[in-house]
Amino acid sequence: MTDKDKNWLDGIKAGGSAGQKAFEELSIFYGPKLYSQILKIAKNPTLSKDILQEVFIKTWLHLPKFEGRSTLYSWLYRITHNETLNILRNEKKRTHVSLSQEVIEIIPGHSSLEGQSAEEILTLLNAAVAALPHKQAAVFELKYFQHYTFKEIEEITGTSQGALKASYHIAKSKISSFLHLKLNHCLLESSKL
Repeated sequence: MTDKDKNWLDGIKAGGSAGQKAFEELSIFYGPKLYSQILKIAKNPTLSKDILQEVFIKTWLHLPKFEGRSTLYSWLYRITHNETLNILRNEKKRTHVSLSQEVIEIIPGHSSLEGQSAEEILTLLNAAVAALPHKQAAVFELKYFQHYTFKEIEEITGTSQGALKASYHIAKSKISSFLHLKLNHCLLESSKL
């Protein structure tokens, strides 16, 4: 636990205006990271804001139960992840796309990447991640975009490193397939013009 986390927790446990100020600082500090995680799963900014509000309510209610065995962010991440999935399950808004097609690796300099801007490639990558099952998307997000180690992801998610590595490998394969299909589609469309 960081010194900043400890100060926030001590302030919140003290209660009163100091507790409110500490919780506000904690919310401002971790809110954008948590919102980003929610948005990647919910894919709806309005719903994501509502979920984040629910996450902070749960955090406030359950903060006395925080034992400090993990980092505060890991604990918040778990609450966020679980709350997001619960709300989506209840609202039945999450869709799932299977990408179980032939796997073809996209490597830098691949001819189908020529002519694609960095923004277009990132948009395709985000679409590929969005099509993954939520657990694979979460593992990929933490490993690829946020550069967490498998050990850190294990602490955050409570999933074994072996299972995380398998999820990450499968996610990479599905993303590679998705990108290949999308890029080939773009090439076919441009060749028709």
